[in-house]
Amino acid sequence: MPITFQTTGSSVQTYFEGQPLASARSRFDGLSGALDLTRDTPVLANYFKLFAGTGPADESGMSGIQYRTHALSMTVMGVTRSFEVDVGMQEIANGQYQLYAFDLPTLTFDLGTAGVLTVTPDPLRTQSVQFLANTPLYHFRDVRATFELADPLVTTVPEPGSLALTGLAVAALQAMRRRRGPPCRN
Repeated sequence: MPITFQTTGSSVQTYFEGQPLASARSRFDGLSGALDLTRDTPVLANYFKLFAGTGPADESGMSGIQYRTHALSMTVMGVTRSFEVDVGMQEIANGQYQLYAFDLPTLTFDLGTAGVLTVTPDPLRTQSVQFLANTPLYHFRDVRATFELADPLVTTVPEPGSLALTGLAVAALQAMRRRRGPPCRN
């Protein structure tokens, strides 16, 4: 079953600033793709790219972890899920920066007769990582997820005959109640 998807990242780069001269930035870029999925067979695929880099830094740079929110979305065959993810950044020793875990949610798409698609982020792509200070913005890593297609959701609908019998039973109960009249009171 061919499944198409498209993702979008925050429209503006996310900046982290320290005093007086440290700065860092991060950005998620969206991807699009087409996957040929077989039911109940997971497929690992890239669905975002993460870019990161730093500006000037000195010994009195960023202190503590700073978090910024990225707005992301994913569209699969016309069904869109939007979500936010917090990314943390901190300057650490030896001219290094630490990009802290970004916990992307698992997304579920009900694609009708095509089935139910579950997109589960790869935990190996959500760990904290270090990189050198004073690097320009660069492609930092591909963010991957497992795409798994399951059978469509099945909703049981009563047969018309069953509905008619239920209606007749309710009508009969009401008729019996009317025949008996009101309950006796002493």
